[in-house]
Amino acid sequence: MTDGLRPYPEYKDSGLPWLGRIPAHWEVRTSKRMFSQSGERARLDDEQLSATQAYGVILQSDFEERVGRKVVRIINHLEKRKHVEPDDFVISMRSFQGGLERAFARGAIRSSYVILKPGDSVHVPYFAHLFKSHDYIQALRATSEFIRDGQDLTFANFSRVPLPVVPSDEQKAIADYLDANAVKVRRFVRNRRQLIEVLNEQKQAIINRAVTRGLAPNAPLKPSGIDWLGDIPEHWQTRRLKFLVRNVNEQTSTRQPDEAYVALEHVEGWTGRINLPSENIEFDSQLKRFRPGDVLFGKLRPYLAKVTRPDVPGVCVGEFLVLRGTDEGLLPEFLEQELRSKRFIDIINSSTFGAKMPRADWTFIGNLVIAYPPTHTEQLGILEEIGRQTALLQNAIDTAKREINLIREYRTRLIAGVVTGKLAVPQVAEMAAPAQQRTKQTANIHFRRSVFAAEIIHRLHTEPTFGHVKFEKLMFLCERRCGVDTGSTYHRQAAGPYDNRALRSIDGQLKRQVWYEASKGENGWRYRPLAKAGAHRQYFDRYFVDVLPRFDEIIEIFAKAKTVQCEIVATLYSAWEDLLAHGRVPSDDQIIEQVLHHWHPDKQKIEASRWRRALEWMKARDLRPA
Repeated sequence: MTDGLRPYPEYKDSGLPWLGRIPAHWEVRTSKRMFSQSGERARLDDEQLSATQAYGVILQSDFEERVGRKVVRIINHLEKRKHVEPDDFVISMRSFQGGLERAFARGAIRSSYVILKPGDSVHVPYFAHLFKSHDYIQALRATSEFIRDGQDLTFANFSRVPLPVVPSDEQKAIADYLDANAVKVRRFVRNRRQLIEVLNEQKQAIINRAVTRGLAPNAPLKPSGIDWLGDIPEHWQTRRLKFLVRNVNEQTSTRQPDEAYVALEHVEGWTGRINLPSENIEFDSQLKRFRPGDVLFGKLRPYLAKVTRPDVPGVCVGEFLVLRGTDEGLLPEFLEQELRSKRFIDIINSSTFGAKMPRADWTFIGNLVIAYPPTHTEQLGILEEIGRQTALLQNAIDTAKREINLIREYRTRLIAGVVTGKLAVPQVAEMAAPAQQRTKQTANIHFRRSVFAAEIIHRLHTEPTFGHVKFEKLMFLCERRCGVDTGSTYHRQAAGPYDNRALRSIDGQLKRQVWYEASKGENGWRYRPLAKAGAHRQYFDRYFVDVLPRFDEIIEIFAKAKTVQCEIVATLYSAWEDLLAHGRVPSDDQIIEQVLHHWHPDKQKIEASRWRRALEWMKARDLRPA
């Protein structure tokens, strides 16, 4: 993911502790010379905005749709709110934790926020990354020593942190690189999450069957009399949970030195692992005391399956039920496993009350029927078999989670290194390299691009629908779907994502290699094979064999498609990708609005219903950005 990253040729001291050494041609400037403060009051037609760390500054309605809950609407003193334009930045107290927030929508926000207008030297996407970098946030935080609790960050704080002055073309190259990298990281994380979900389903299937049917596949069954429980082994016992355990509610406001403190965030869902904090925790509310072997059941958001059985004494927050066994016939460890099984969690979750903070009620939980083997020997045997069958699955889940954490750490370090000039992205490194080295680098990426292009042309040049424009759209889609960087920079032109310079370069390379030639005829531009047509395959197999399945997928889908169909899909894909790169999870309406009103006006010649149908078609084929 970081091919081509290396230091700049020369550096100098920036004079700023948070920025350190910077490339020799960069400068440093006070932030108020690059951004101005806006005090414009809200307009009559302004919609209300929400400033979020995850999505930037967006419409409240969009935020509610994404998080699935309502936010408090302000109905009084709206005239005191401030007007925000897209690509403004908003700063508030939360900027100490997450950086300044970029605005993606026009509207109004509360008056205590500070609105920053970018100057002419500012490329907004670059500064959106800089303001989210760890070192900048720490520098901003260092200006807060005089701020009282609850007081918002001011423009004066912002002005105390000077900013790097980076050439405009470098700002754009850095932002483009980080946006493209973000797509790859999201794809990686999404794939790992899908893997975790599949592995968890397999693991839960094993646990569910074991704790409700036992180990003998042909054991005779009997009806449990409970719909959600179904049939159970004939020799098993059933009792309501409240007759097997006592719901202990021993309140305390103190903690002994040898006692652990357990909060919901310390318990890993579905495994019961406890990750206790290393520092001493202060608390100002009543807690519950528990003993070793008690089962703690998280009643807040029970779908998270925060169920554990500590082996040390301690205290826990009131959102746990402390369940202590009263029937010696049921092992606490078997009860723990049964309470954490998906079937049990699902039935409890169906009973919760409260939309924002759903909670389960002990009255309901205590009346649930528990089925269990009559002997400790059989219970222990089931637990051992569950452990044996799920060990490999849990190891794979843990590995995938570690990989997600590592890729996020890598992303954080990458942003910090690139936006502060410690590393040069490939396009910038090419600009800064000596002429001889630059020529070699450029030739290499251009040759790889021509090889990639030649394979598309080789497969489709005989198709009646295949010409210059269709080729350009398929080049874009193949690059994006395969995660291949060819050095192209696609623009929002009338015919969709378009890079005229790259297209001319490809045509020139193809002709020099005597592979294909682009020529204009009565039906537009076409490609005709030359003497060495097909010779590119040895290079394609060398460079791009890893992405061949996705490449084949695009070629197969669009081989017979008309040019306008390819244009529509490529445009939607690019608009969708842009919104994702800026931290948004867009709806269909937002993607189409982006195409019709933020691209070339010619896009409006295609009716909205056609764009919508195409978007549905893409989703049905999983043609969506990562």
